[in-house]
Amino acid sequence: MNKKFLIPLFVIGLISSVFAVGYVVNNFVIKSDVYEPFSVQYSVIGDASNWDGITGCDTEGLTWTPVPTDGLDVDMVGLYAGEGRAVCFKITNLAEADISYTISNEILNTNEEIHNKCLNAFGEHTLSGTAVKQVDTTEGVGIVVAQDAEPVDDCRIQIDIARG
Repeated sequence: MNKKFLIPLFVIGLISSVFAVGYVVNNFVIKSDVYEPFSVQYSVIGDASNWDGITGCDTEGLTWTPVPTDGLDVDMVGLYAGEGRAVCFKITNLAEADISYTISNEILNTNEEIHNKCLNAFGEHTLSGTAVKQVDTTEGVGIVVAQDAEPVDDCRIQIDIARG
């Protein structure tokens, strides 16, 4: 193609693209914050004895504790093989919309032998649901130590509560 035609063609394209945008009559900026809609508390059923496998997270009189936000471990001391606890979560959704959530756990121990023993004893679980707008939603999981679990010290089980 001849270069003398290319320059005027480029100029025409540039001018037409400027006018294609339109004439701005007015504009404004919206400024808003985004707040955390969830506050989460937990309760452990069977903390003083073996969980009966029936008592649920909707039981009256549970003691709810705010989930630590400082990264510190919550020490549940220990369980024997076959014993269990129900770990309950109360999610307070302050939003005016229902919001989905996922609660999952992961074994953090890095030593392969300890990791495998902890994984066998406690497993890894995932729960999903919807926190209804402006009310408390309770969710929980029964954790029963496998009957064939080998003794192991200090299993580190990270619990993640994610929204959206």
